[in-house]
Amino acid sequence: MESEYLVKELLGLTNKIWIYDTVTARSSVWGKDGFGENVALLQFNYDLGIELEIIRYIKGDHWHRRFLHDYPFISHVGIHLDDHEEFPAMEGAKLAQETFTLKHTSEYLTTGPGRGRKYHYKIFEIAPRNYIKYIKRMHPS
Repeated sequence: MESEYLVKELLGLTNKIWIYDTVTARSSVWGKDGFGENVALLQFNYDLGIELEIIRYIKGDHWHRRFLHDYPFISHVGIHLDDHEEFPAMEGAKLAQETFTLKHTSEYLTTGPGRGRKYHYKIFEIAPRNYIKYIKRMHPS
C-alpha cells in the first residue's frame, strides 16, 4: 500500500478520484502450459488525461513476479483494441501473459454501463523490460 500512495503523491493524485476493481482472472504466464487463476487489486485514475492504472496482484501466478521490488515501477503501456479488431501479430516479441477476466467488483462493470463486461488481454515484452498490453473488451451476449 505504501508504494501505491507514493505513486499517487509523486503524480499529485492523492486527493483525486480513483476507481477500484478487484479482478479474478485466468492467465497463462510466460508460456507455461495451461491457465491458472489470479487475483489483482486495480486502481484507475483519469486526471492526467490518460488512464493510469495501479495494479497489485494478491493471488496466483502473474507476469510481475519477475520484477517484484520494494518500489513501484512502470509496468506497461496499454492499448484498447476496437470491438472487432484482432490482436496484432507481434513477431519477435515474447508473450508475458494472456488473461481472460472472470469477475470484477467495480460498480461500472457490475451494475453500471459496462455491466457484465469482461476483458481478454495479451502483454508482450517488446524489448528487455519494455511491455505493451493489448486489451479487448468482451461484451456480454
